[in-house]
Amino acid sequence: MSTADSSIPGLSIYQSLLESAARTSASMLSQVLGMARKTLRTEVSTARGFLERDQLELSVKLMESHTLSLCERFPAILLAVFRSHGDTQAKSGVLGEQALRLDQLELMDESQVQERVELARMLQHVLLDAGLALPEFNSFVCALVGLDRVSPEHNPLRPDSYVKALQQLMNEMRVPTQVRAIWLRHLSAPLGSALREAYLQWSEQLRSQDVRRVGFTVIRTPEVVTEVVDHGRSGRAERAVWTPEYRQTVLTLDKLRQLMSGHLDGPPDSPKEAFAQQFAREFEGGQSPEHGPETAFQATLPAALDALQEMQQLDTVVLRMQQRPAPPKGRATDTRPPGAVVREELTRSAKSMSQVLSLEVVSLMAENLIKDTRLLPQVRKIIERLEPALLRLVIVDPRFFIDKAHPARLLLNEISQRGLAFGSETDPDFEAFLLSLQRHVSPLAVLNIEGVQPFEAALKQLQQEWDNPEVRETVNSQIQSAAAALGYAEERNLLASQMANNMMKMSGMSRVPVDVLDFLCGPWSHVMAEAQLKAVPGTDDPGAYKALVADLLWSAQPDLTRKDVGRLTKLVPRLLSGLREGLSLIGYPSTKTSVFFDVLMKQHHQAFRPATQEEAAAPEGLDASLMGSQDHWVAPSEAKASGFMDFADEEVADQPKSAPLSLPAQTSTVPLAVGAWIELYLSGAWQRVQLSWISPHGTMYLFTNVGGKTQSMTQRFYERMLAEGKLRVVSDQSSMVDGALDAVVRTAMRNSIDAGS
Repeated sequence: MSTADSSIPGLSIYQSLLESAARTSASMLSQVLGMARKTLRTEVSTARGFLERDQLELSVKLMESHTLSLCERFPAILLAVFRSHGDTQAKSGVLGEQALRLDQLELMDESQVQERVELARMLQHVLLDAGLALPEFNSFVCALVGLDRVSPEHNPLRPDSYVKALQQLMNEMRVPTQVRAIWLRHLSAPLGSALREAYLQWSEQLRSQDVRRVGFTVIRTPEVVTEVVDHGRSGRAERAVWTPEYRQTVLTLDKLRQLMSGHLDGPPDSPKEAFAQQFAREFEGGQSPEHGPETAFQATLPAALDALQEMQQLDTVVLRMQQRPAPPKGRATDTRPPGAVVREELTRSAKSMSQVLSLEVVSLMAENLIKDTRLLPQVRKIIERLEPALLRLVIVDPRFFIDKAHPARLLLNEISQRGLAFGSETDPDFEAFLLSLQRHVSPLAVLNIEGVQPFEAALKQLQQEWDNPEVRETVNSQIQSAAAALGYAEERNLLASQMANNMMKMSGMSRVPVDVLDFLCGPWSHVMAEAQLKAVPGTDDPGAYKALVADLLWSAQPDLTRKDVGRLTKLVPRLLSGLREGLSLIGYPSTKTSVFFDVLMKQHHQAFRPATQEEAAAPEGLDASLMGSQDHWVAPSEAKASGFMDFADEEVADQPKSAPLSLPAQTSTVPLAVGAWIELYLSGAWQRVQLSWISPHGTMYLFTNVGGKTQSMTQRFYERMLAEGKLRVVSDQSSMVDGALDAVVRTAMRNSIDAGS
């Protein structure tokens, strides 16, 4: 398991705790299921509709029939969750709202959405019930795994592990989706109570075993929060029209899903007309009850009630709009952002719930982008000016949400993604970039939008202005050349590592000075790998560099060379010549070559002197590694072609004083994908670059700045810079627009959870 190391003193107690928790989880689940069945039966007795009562009764019967199997399988599944909690997938969380994206929501049906909401709601309730006992228990567990401060995510026994195990268990038992959602609703309270008691018991147990708790770290809230909220327009933060009560009834996860799938309603038809058609079709169609199914009315009633509820929601918001005092006349007195004014006007005239909801989704998406401090204020201002045009667009063309190739969405994505290239207003080409946006995008705010044509025209004009074929070809050529050089270097490094491992298995290696071992497993393994890669396939020892290994090992052991000084005298000139030839093959620095030769000659000179007790001591004159601070050898020509960054060359004495845009410090490795933007602190300044290429084995990264200049580094260099606060991930998404829409999904999830609380 990734959390606990075998050298940690509390490992045995930690492992025992996990096994005990999994072992006793069967009895815990049995009690939780028993309490859930009681509340389920109570709900059955109070259910009014036939369909609702049937579904609840089915849920009770299935829970009763599956209880034994659930309790038998739960310990094994829970233990597996405990042991995998350090994995990347587990850290991302399948239960949290952040895991659900808009494109995933489009593929879900109503029952899946309901289950997702119930999972999140259950986790919220369990955390609330167990919250009083959890902090102390976290402090004990973090002490057991060797941490010096409390880090709740390192506790595998946290509530979401139990909820995740329950989810996996119900999936394994093939419990119907709708039944699972009902189960989760009734399991939350008893599970929270059971975990609270368990955490208290385990904390007392660890205290009795003299486990010392670790303390909590106080994290200062970044000052950027205030700046994000206040971006010059207070009207956006007020959103008086959209009260929390109304947004919870409208912007729910299921309503958003229906909007994305186009099933919420159609813009031409009002909800009242849709209900009238449905009522006439299902209640006035002339079908005799005897000829229809027994549950015909039961099946129709929920749909009719949904339509009535939607009509009431639409009428409620329109009424609220009409009763709201009109804004002061005159542009000079209206200080609200243009988007707020247009949104209110369009909401007043909305003809369907899909239009109302579309306006809210666009408004929230734009708000997320306008508040995103990864973009410079001038770029965010352009997006704010574009919001009215987007609001007008979704009234006539709702494809904006579901079509990633929609011209308006592509335009917004181009603005935001290209805007990430600039970390400062003084960056080269930023002024030209901003002028192009002002020239082609800002005019959209005052146009009468009746379709996508204005957005298509603006996008085409921007692309023509930004896309210089000659520049693009030059940059692509540089990236390809750099990627080819780094790819070859990675291949050589992997082969060299294999050869070094094989050399370590040779007899007598333990008697060789550590500096010679370092040379053989470092530079010389790369020499042999380089010769092998360039040789004709099937060649056994190209350049005879492998043969020199045995000679070097023998010559570096004075107790052997003293016995045959004549052989050593004849060997040294040929040995040094072969070493120089091989090192030149990889462009190894002559200064480092001379340093090693000096140490090697000292070993050779000992053959002409009597043995001493100090002879076994490591010779002086070599650094810890002849590879320098690099974990991968990159030849000078390869480094020049790719802008390779080495630890020794890029060390800076001063720490970064401040990060642009007040980005928070990051201490954990963030997985990167091509297209991600990062900031590097080099030579006293922050530089923003984009990830253009990742080597096939993920050991090399190639970045490009807005001007096309390349910089590369190893994964280890990236992780070290990140840990030292000299590297920050600005954006790991390929689309800021997708990220802003995913944030709207999270808002809908929170509203759904709160609506059922």
